[in-house]
Amino acid sequence: MVRVPVFHFFKQKPTLADENRTHFRDEQWKGIRSKVILQTTAGGIAFILWFLACLSYMYGTLYLSPGRHAAIHVLAVDYDGGVIGQAMEAAYGQLKGPGFFTLVYRSPEEYPTEEDMHQAVWNGDYWAAISANEGASERLSAALQGGEAAASYDPLDALHYTWNQQYYTTFANSIVLGHLNQLVGATRLAYNKINGTQASRSLNETDPAAVQAFLNPIQAAAVNIKAAQFGTVILLNTVSMAMPILQQFFFLLVLNGVLGAHQLYLKMTVRSSLLFRRIAGVCFTLGAALCQTGYYWAFRENWNVNGVQFVLTWMTFWLLMHVHLLILDSISTLAPLPVMPFVVLLWVLLNIASTLSPLELQAGFYHWMVALPSHEAYSVLMTIWSGGAHNRLYRALPILFSWWLVANITTSLTHIRACHLAYKLDQEQAIAAKDVEAGLSPAQDAEEIVPVQNSMTRTTTVMERQRTVEEVALERRQVYGPSIPPFA
Repeated sequence: MVRVPVFHFFKQKPTLADENRTHFRDEQWKGIRSKVILQTTAGGIAFILWFLACLSYMYGTLYLSPGRHAAIHVLAVDYDGGVIGQAMEAAYGQLKGPGFFTLVYRSPEEYPTEEDMHQAVWNGDYWAAISANEGASERLSAALQGGEAAASYDPLDALHYTWNQQYYTTFANSIVLGHLNQLVGATRLAYNKINGTQASRSLNETDPAAVQAFLNPIQAAAVNIKAAQFGTVILLNTVSMAMPILQQFFFLLVLNGVLGAHQLYLKMTVRSSLLFRRIAGVCFTLGAALCQTGYYWAFRENWNVNGVQFVLTWMTFWLLMHVHLLILDSISTLAPLPVMPFVVLLWVLLNIASTLSPLELQAGFYHWMVALPSHEAYSVLMTIWSGGAHNRLYRALPILFSWWLVANITTSLTHIRACHLAYKLDQEQAIAAKDVEAGLSPAQDAEEIVPVQNSMTRTTTVMERQRTVEEVALERRQVYGPSIPPFA
């Protein structure tokens, strides 16, 4: 066997010397060895399978999502009534399919102006809106003949679309904007196919402006309700939504550690300890929400947001974080300690999955996640950041406050239970200590004869009481929850 000098140096210390220890293969560990290996293997497999299940669930939200792009609805109105409007409709007919958004055609009577279309997108009725502008075909036909009409012709006047980049930015960029540009290009090709021959006959080939109009007849003017072109935008609905949960769990470790070290559950009145936990939770979540909002603003680059939106974002995160804190507090007070890593991981990934992608692109199985607090909080945040667009406050705020109200009730009940168990545990320990002391102390009267049967009975009673205390002690973490020692 190769001897490592460093190990040899350390083994010279009595506390590390092999002579004072036994090898894992030694007979001393015969009974324990198999238990250690079995329990380590079981724990490792449990975590592997749990991560597999949770991550499979999250990956499933995006599984085959390119085939569900048709669930993205885009408003379309033909104000032109001419060949350009026909070309746009023909282009969509060529592109239509599960992997392309759905154009929902409406008449000009339903949406008399482009402002009405803009309002429909603003309200969140559609992801975007596109229209063939009024008189577009006539302007192009006149431009092909040359003269002043050709000189003033702008292909951007042919089509017009509105979209909101702030709403699920990654998907708005890739699906909505990407497909809109694809539709505009296909409309240009469809126009050439439908009217190319006729246009070439009427073309004034001696007029450069007319030739330019013939070569580039159709483009689209775009209105972006809220631009979101900064680099960190991709983090807003992904990893950033895990931070509110993790921060609350770590704070609970600190809070439970402090209360456990000073036995506040035992010594303080139930009302006082409950108020202390509530005030501590409110203060921490207020600060944590400010911190998260702060680094959003610190890395916003050219993101056009103001002070009012900062405060509203801060308040939204405050509510969300307090909901998470109360939920984890309720569960951690009841669940056995080995279960908590599984609970926290599940809660984190469920909430991330609810904000990772729009529900339209997820299978129907996942649509229940609209009830999760992170999904509704992110819905509120998108409304705040886009200046009021896509307003779903009528749904989001009742759901968030329902979580908050129910979690407040459950946390109060579990706190009362914790105080009860803490006092009961203390009483059990005090009685056990007295019994042990009485069982081990010498007889006060040397002439008193204690029967053997009574002595055995007394010893058995003490041992049974000790076992009871040990069982209650195993439940100690159900009293205080998972914790870490105080920092000071």
